[in-house]
Amino acid sequence: MRFWLAILLVWWLPTSALAVGQGEASLSGGLGLALAFQDQTRIGAQAEARLLRGISDFWAARLGLQTAWYPANGATPSAHITAQSAGLTFAADVLNLVPFADVGVAVADIRGGGLSASWRLGGQLGLGADYLFSRHLTMSMLVHVDYFPLRLAGGHDAHPVQACLALYLGRAF
Repeated sequence: MRFWLAILLVWWLPTSALAVGQGEASLSGGLGLALAFQDQTRIGAQAEARLLRGISDFWAARLGLQTAWYPANGATPSAHITAQSAGLTFAADVLNLVPFADVGVAVADIRGGGLSASWRLGGQLGLGADYLFSRHLTMSMLVHVDYFPLRLAGGHDAHPVQACLALYLGRAF
């Protein structure tokens, strides 16, 4: 019990609150609601991990790994999309609230949903905001859209589009 209390106190050490600055890093993970837009709109769940590395006071490089799962719906079997992404994040400090915009490139492994497996290349656009509890602990709300128009390998020609609204918890280093 004391060990976890010590970890909690270190995690919440009060310091000044700023976005990830030059040379700093942030790791966050979150869960959210996912929507897939194909022949029919499907609702599922998505989990994502994001690593940001500050390039300047406003810009950060971003790496992400996300997976979305869509349950079976009538005659349509379940499906999942796993994507790795790299991109840039622009953030502006406003006291403890840090609005940001994301843009990136993603490679997706798409399986299920009645289609053969496929690897696709596409892009991501996102808008969100971080709330800084302390210099090291953040909570984020992010909405992003993924579009995968280019087939790299696999058997189907669908151009999957998905959107996600997620809540993240993060730790800045």
